Amino acid sequence: MSEKRPLVIYSEYFDFNLKRSQGRKVPLNQCVKKPTIDEIFIIAKKLSPSVKKSTKLYPSNWQSSTGCLLIDYSGTKVSLLHEVGKGLKALRKTN
Repeated sequence: MSEKRPLVIYSEYFDFNLKRSQGRKVPLNQCVKKPTIDEIFIIAKKLSPSVKKSTKLYPSNWQSSTGCLLIDYSGTKVSLLHEVGKGLKALRKTN
């Protein structure tokens, strides 16, 4: 009866300039400087076919207007964050 809710991913989770206490969720070796939702969307689309952009703002950084992604993912949020972090590093190396 319980409906599975999508995972919410903010770009602040992958920002190299933020500390863990400021909202970064992945290790520095999986972070990039000022990631965009569009970059994360490209990577998340490869991991899950059901990805939606939202205008929700990160609660501790509500001044920024980056928004977030809603992702239906079968694994855990932590594993999704690590996969997206690795993908961001690879994407930035090619650009």
